[in-house]
Amino acid sequence: MAVIREENSVEVGIGAAAFSPLFLQSRNQTRWAIVALASIGICTLTATLAAVFAPGVRPLLLQEDGIIEMASVACLAAAVLGAVVVSVTWGGPRLPLLVAGLIGFAELMDETSFGSRLFGFQPPALYGGGELDGFHDLLILAYRVLRDIHPTLAWILAGLLLAASLGMMTFALSQLGRGVGEKSSWLADHMLIFLHIGFIGLAQVIDVAAESKVLSAVEEMLEFNASLPLLFYVASRPSSRPINNAG
Repeated sequence: MAVIREENSVEVGIGAAAFSPLFLQSRNQTRWAIVALASIGICTLTATLAAVFAPGVRPLLLQEDGIIEMASVACLAAAVLGAVVVSVTWGGPRLPLLVAGLIGFAELMDETSFGSRLFGFQPPALYGGGELDGFHDLLILAYRVLRDIHPTLAWILAGLLLAASLGMMTFALSQLGRGVGEKSSWLADHMLIFLHIGFIGLAQVIDVAAESKVLSAVEEMLEFNASLPLLFYVASRPSSRPINNAG
């Protein structure tokens, strides 16, 4: 009888762990991450097929202030607005929303050139050509300065940025794997943020080190892909509220 009671207590302990708030949050974030990745795949495939088989649509998709860029702006604006609304109305932790909102706001300002195209003011000139109208231009500035000192230094910067971005995406996907395998982790609750940073990093590598029109199109798509995990992360926060088992 003692053995039976001990086995039952172990089973109850396992069941309680499975339904703990951390476990439920990780499973919830796993579902949102799968939806985000599916959306990224569908949007990327649709844009690629449109660009390949409908050449007339290509400029509308990829030009400055084109469909893809405007979609990125819309997703970032929705993420920022959503972060504000949820942080005000939701009773859960607000720090993750604050971080997501600030990231989205910085990237929204970057995408809109800090309002220069909206309000018509002229941003300062960028060393080596172009305009200093976004945070990403600081990376371009660093790359150009290092390139003028020695080309190897510039490629080291690009390589480090690429490695960090791929590492961030690999880490995010590993957390997704843990969630699918029903292994709870507080990091898994924020995997969409890591995925967002990874996509943005890859886009910046292209922006900094490449001058190809094809790669520029890839950059626009990566920036849009990055906006989706951020938007889904903000949308997922209300359903990630820990369950109060005290009652």
